[in-house]
Amino acid sequence: MRAYAARKPVRFHTPGHKGKLCELDITELSDGSFPSDHIGNAEKRIAEVYGSKHARMLCGGSSQGVKSAVYHAGVPAVIDINSHRSVRDGFRLSAKPYYAVGDEDGLRPLTVSQIDRALRPDVKAVVITTPTYYGYAADIEAVADYCKSKGLLLIADSAHGAHFGFSKRLPKSVAPFCDIANVSTHKTLSALTQSALLFDNLEGEAAKSLTDAVELMGTTSPSYLLYASIDGAVEKATESADKYEALFAPVEALKSELPFLCNDDYTRLVLDCMALGVESSALDRELSARGVYCELNDGKRLVFILTAEDDENTVETLRGELFAAIAEIK
Repeated sequence: MRAYAARKPVRFHTPGHKGKLCELDITELSDGSFPSDHIGNAEKRIAEVYGSKHARMLCGGSSQGVKSAVYHAGVPAVIDINSHRSVRDGFRLSAKPYYAVGDEDGLRPLTVSQIDRALRPDVKAVVITTPTYYGYAADIEAVADYCKSKGLLLIADSAHGAHFGFSKRLPKSVAPFCDIANVSTHKTLSALTQSALLFDNLEGEAAKSLTDAVELMGTTSPSYLLYASIDGAVEKATESADKYEALFAPVEALKSELPFLCNDDYTRLVLDCMALGVESSALDRELSARGVYCELNDGKRLVFILTAEDDENTVETLRGELFAAIAEIK
């Protein structure tokens, strides 16, 4: 892509901006020079990094991956009551029933005991959300062992866990343990918005069927710019262990000063505004006025996401603005 842009080509092909919005945003080239095998090679490298048999780069976000997985499974399943809407969309498309269980508060993912109590004779799959929006991760090895013992297909929506496995401080990636799993590389890695990955540990026709489902749910004009950002983000993540390590101490220090939830992902800061004695919306407004934007305000908590792109200075900035905002509204 860079080599093409460097030639300063005269473009008589899509996209219509002709390189003026982004010179690397290109489509297939008529001379066949675009190295299409690089996509397959990148997916093989990514699968090896995450420890799965196959990886597929997605331009439709984790939503494309989740719908593809559920549609491919085509069986009744137990799902988390707090599943993302793409899970339910997948069941609408497959016209199969699902049984939603779990905790109403949405903090924690499904457990083996919850899945076991929800099983019915027609259930053939489990769709688990891990980590949750609040940074709690499932015991994925225990869930995988249980599903294997029951002959259940295990699908994990791990949209917020693309960074898992890249530091000893973080939970393990779900990719090696599930039949199918997705991650959003744009949420916690450094890829462009809408980029995601779908992993599987399937064989033969089952793997082909999943590929067909991915193509059905996706676009026939995938963005190579998004693909390139995925490839680059994963490569960058493999070299990020020191950055995650450097974040740990300042994050833990901040957590000791304010009522953050004790979750499994230390890079996901969830401030309990009720325990703090302030309204989440008021604090959110005050922070926004100060130029600090959180990921989520659910009416009780504010969620802040840190990544390997952040450092101790970012944490200190958040700390200072939080205390200033709290003092202003109290």
